Amino acid sequence: MITKTIDQSIRILKKALLSSDTTRQEYVRIQAVLLKCKGYSHKEIGDITQKSKDAIKEWITAFNQLGVDGLKTQPVKKPRHYVLTNEQKDKIKQLITKNNPQHFKLTDEFWSVDALKKLVKNEFNVGYKSRKAYIDLLKCCGFSYQKVEFKDSRANEDYKKDMKLRLEKKLKKGVLRMYW
Repeated sequence: MITKTIDQSIRILKKALLSSDTTRQEYVRIQAVLLKCKGYSHKEIGDITQKSKDAIKEWITAFNQLGVDGLKTQPVKKPRHYVLTNEQKDKIKQLITKNNPQHFKLTDEFWSVDALKKLVKNEFNVGYKSRKAYIDLLKCCGFSYQKVEFKDSRANEDYKKDMKLRLEKKLKKGVLRMYW
């Protein structure tokens, strides 16, 4: 533990709150630890800061081990892994905005996640692990992702029209009665 007494901890935390380079997230973390030093419970701190008790416990542990530096936002250790480069994404955008899936010998009528997945695999021989990545790629290309509405192939349109006419006739005559 870096700080020895509660009074010293409070002084250090108040000084950190006044620092101009403290981000909003760091400010909330410092306030949470300061409230704990002043005797508030984890539940009370959670209610005040709108953060989970687990997060508050982590911040207190980080402060006890590393001081105020433990509450600072840490840089991302590993950069995100993008499978497609920006040039490849631009090429995908050109391909799917100018052509439909059947142009690439795919069975889908419209661009879907599965169709895009096959196109990316065929064109660039790469693939994303998650379905969300393909949805984001569709959005990047200017498409909006919508779930498919399936049409019942058994539905007979002539039967529907005939039934509608019969019901309308019965309603006009007042013959139709419904029992619940």
